Amino acid sequence: MPKRSYPFDGVTPQQLKIHVGQREMCESVLGERYKQEIFEKTKKLLFSGAKSVLQNAEHQNGKEEDHCTVPELLNGQTIIGQDGKLHRNTQAPKSLNMGNSKACSFCVRSVGENEACSQCERSVCKRCCMSCNCCSAAICSFCRVA
Repeated sequence: MPKRSYPFDGVTPQQLKIHVGQREMCESVLGERYKQEIFEKTKKLLFSGAKSVLQNAEHQNGKEEDHCTVPELLNGQTIIGQDGKLHRNTQAPKSLNMGNSKACSFCVRSVGENEACSQCERSVCKRCCMSCNCCSAAICSFCRVA
């Protein structure tokens, strides 16, 4: 079977794939209008962001003047909520048997009820317990910062 003949004459320009980016758009025929649109959009975003930051700062300053509270530290297992903040894990299993003695998480010695790491709430005996350099709280070796 013979090849098909070329339907176009030899003077047609060759078609190539061309990437058109922001630089090409800015240098095109309507480049000034495109640059002005980008400038206006950027200026609008900057001013709206600055306005929201100022409103947020005023809102927080007003709240702090009413009452000054120290946020509660979250010990143990925490999860990141939908709002992006840390929340206490409500699904974490609590101690079921309060009367039974617990064992140390590291050396398996028996531990009293009050002996636990202040950060992760693991049961820790007095031999495996350490003192935090910053706050002097009782911590385990997993929570120790080198």
